[in-house]
Amino acid sequence: MGVLSKNWLATKIKTGEMEKYTEDKTDWTLDLHEFILHYILSRLNSPKELVRMSVLSKNWLAVTASFPVLDFNFHKFYDVMKSSSVYADKSKKAVREMYFKYVTYTTSRFCKQQNVRAHTFILVTTLEHPAEIDIINRCLGLILMRGVKVLVIDIVCLPSLRMYRLPNILLNASSLKCLKIYKSELPKPSSLMVDVVKFKSLKELELVCVPLNEEIIKRLTTSCPLLEILIVQNCYGFNRFSVYGHQNLQKVWIYFGGELERIDIEAPNMFYLFLMDLRNKGAPSMNLASCKKLITLAYFGNPSLTSNYLTNFLSNFPILENLLLDLPDKYNNKKLRLSSHSLKKFVLNSELELEEIDINAPNLHLFYYQGRSHNTLPSPRNLYLSSERMECHPTGAVNALWFQKLRQFLDKQTRFKNLNLRISAFWDLINKVEELKVVQSTPYELKQVVLEPRIIDEVQVYVAVVKAILWCCRPQYLTLKSNFPRTNFKGWSHIVKFTYEKLLQQEDEGITNIQIVLWSSSSKDEKCFSDLNSFLKVLPSDRQGKTITFIKEKGLLPTWHLVIIDKRTMEALLFDYYADVGLAKDPRRSRVAVKHGWSCFGCFK
Repeated sequence: MGVLSKNWLATKIKTGEMEKYTEDKTDWTLDLHEFILHYILSRLNSPKELVRMSVLSKNWLAVTASFPVLDFNFHKFYDVMKSSSVYADKSKKAVREMYFKYVTYTTSRFCKQQNVRAHTFILVTTLEHPAEIDIINRCLGLILMRGVKVLVIDIVCLPSLRMYRLPNILLNASSLKCLKIYKSELPKPSSLMVDVVKFKSLKELELVCVPLNEEIIKRLTTSCPLLEILIVQNCYGFNRFSVYGHQNLQKVWIYFGGELERIDIEAPNMFYLFLMDLRNKGAPSMNLASCKKLITLAYFGNPSLTSNYLTNFLSNFPILENLLLDLPDKYNNKKLRLSSHSLKKFVLNSELELEEIDINAPNLHLFYYQGRSHNTLPSPRNLYLSSERMECHPTGAVNALWFQKLRQFLDKQTRFKNLNLRISAFWDLINKVEELKVVQSTPYELKQVVLEPRIIDEVQVYVAVVKAILWCCRPQYLTLKSNFPRTNFKGWSHIVKFTYEKLLQQEDEGITNIQIVLWSSSSKDEKCFSDLNSFLKVLPSDRQGKTITFIKEKGLLPTWHLVIIDKRTMEALLFDYYADVGLAKDPRRSRVAVKHGWSCFGCFK
């Protein structure tokens, strides 16, 4: 620093003018409302980060002390300690001692504060010594007296210790809104009396690997008058699952083994039921007559031991609108027959071939066929798209025979006008697709076909897939979605030209134009092209995330008659014309098209 700059700095300091150049170190975040500060703390991922926040200042120490979410996960705690250079050489026994001291200190510090209520208490750990059980019971007693709203207990005991049993004080937790218990026993059955249990505020109850019996289930659910969500997973010790008189119950999940024989639920407002048969022994008998609003059922397992059982099984759900059926890979029957007049959406995960599926559902809007047991639900976005369509996602590679079966299936399901295909194909399709020419079959009329390749790596294979689709279907719109072949510009151009020409060949009457729409998922940009050449000139080099839609437009017929009309009549006729052929999606765009092209047309057939 030069002499001039030093003198200048000294002058500014003496006159006090340096203050405006000094950085303001005030922690303005502490002016935020407490619930906002607590939300910031809730985004932290580990105890280590919470401790770091607490040592920033005395104010932040107070904020962390009053933080109403106490999350004690031993596995996260252990990972943090072992990653630290200070505690890396500590034994697991030493880390466990530190963990339980941390749980005791943090819980006691929180509960000593005045006018502070706990919101969430999460305890995930293993137990190796009886002394650790006493620590957990003391902490639970303290936090339950603080009006905790969300309680999650996940405890695994060593074989030398019996399963952890929750203390009786839990039964008086009238402030609880959400209770989740994993691998632990409920308080003693003698304590589970209706007049003792006070879950007056409980809305969500989840029990996983908890020993139960019929009486405990009945008494426990009866003590929760506001219960809305009930999850029972891998629990054991009961043959009958009964829930009676629940006006607020809306959703139920039951994961069961072969021992469950009957399900009785009286819940007039329940609209969702999830059943998973863990051993594929067949569905238990059910009494759901009072569930007048039950419209959604998800069933994982083998519901049918006889060919007509599925239809009889669905008779338990007279107003069912949404059905997810996930059949095991070794399904007992060779065919699936389903009949329902109320069904609107049907998701099927199964290795059954299309010709083995017989659906009698006149109001069906969506058939989502995934081809194999997934033990997962499809994306909600895919289920709630408005168009009536069939989604077909076969597991293995498709061949020419598969397209013949698809064509036959479409004949049986005439209500679908949109078909979405997510398929894989390999080299053997190239030669086999030519065999389709000898099969006498008229392409099925569809409004739109969407092709989303799963595994199609070669240009020739992609062309064969398009050829098979257009043998099977005659769409007004054909959309080729992302995951195009990783090929050069020449191969990419060949795919587009081939598709364009095959679509033209399907139209043997009148003059048909093909409009091409290019859409990018990254930029959300849409470009329209009136002919093939104009599209090829701007064909993007980066084809990932691009979607191309070919739109057939019925052109003017070759026989013409001169008709003299005024401009207003011409605009009205062209407006209706463009709307009919689907060129414009809304009246404003239709008007633009009319104003652009009305003067080019002076006569009609």
